[in-house]
Amino acid sequence: MFKPAILLIPLVLCSCAPRQDNVVARSDDGKPPEALFPVKTEGGQYGYIDRSGKLVLKGPYAGASRFAEGLAAVQMKKAGKVGYIDTTGKLVIPLQFDLGDWFSEGVAAVMVNHKWGYVDKTGKLVIPFSFGIAQPFESGRAAVGTGPTGEFGFINTKGEFPLANRYEMAMPYREGLAAVRSFTERVKFIDMDGKPAIPPQFLAAGEFVDGLAPVQAQTPQGVRWGFVDKQGKMAIPAEYANALPFAEGLAPVQALSGKWGFVDAKNTMVIPPDWDQAGQFTYGLSQVWNGKKFGYIGKDGKYVWPIQ
Repeated sequence: MFKPAILLIPLVLCSCAPRQDNVVARSDDGKPPEALFPVKTEGGQYGYIDRSGKLVLKGPYAGASRFAEGLAAVQMKKAGKVGYIDTTGKLVIPLQFDLGDWFSEGVAAVMVNHKWGYVDKTGKLVIPFSFGIAQPFESGRAAVGTGPTGEFGFINTKGEFPLANRYEMAMPYREGLAAVRSFTERVKFIDMDGKPAIPPQFLAAGEFVDGLAPVQAQTPQGVRWGFVDKQGKMAIPAEYANALPFAEGLAPVQALSGKWGFVDAKNTMVIPPDWDQAGQFTYGLSQVWNGKKFGYIGKDGKYVWPIQ
């Protein structure tokens, strides 16, 4: 499922789910340093709010991504180069990339001259610019697109391919499994050794979170999205027009009306479908859109930052 995460800077992101680390670094006040959220401010520029909706970094930035591992990708001018700031707003990696992804496991995928590589938190290139597509790391693996046909494989943190397998499509590993599509097959899930864990049967799929992954299936009513467990059993029926992985106990789903809301693991619609698009919850907030305008809601469905 190649649905980009909802970000404000035009970053090419293949991962569906925001990173949810088990151990989160803390700032001096005890709050996660990446619990800052990009918003559009006066004049069409971007800044960052905290979880209460208070504007804490005014920027101004022409583009801004969410924070991960204490850093966020920003642009200082529209269509300009991308660099990374820390939670104080200090530019710690200079503006030098054409595109940039969020940090995961200490590195971020960045693009220069239409090729992707990986840099560490000092901006040092640790995996060369050699990929057509590069996804975030998880469990020491990252899916990358290689070759003239764009075939996918998985690299380790040294940029090596521990598995010989190549795929037409590959999603990041989460919870030890990754959705892949071999040529001429439907989507299946493989384990860390590349062995099939759930047989090929889906039209598309996302990442496992809390034992569930969104999958697209052919039903008598048409193509629908639901959620599968690690045994391959449909835990939430395929009845939605679209779906993203769970985060913090809730998953964004698109009702057949076209609007997005949130369900829990029991398929209860906890937050009614009211938005044209919705992202996963991260530190208690979700970015929601109506048209080209966006805001943030809490888990009660109320706005922390109104759509504007």
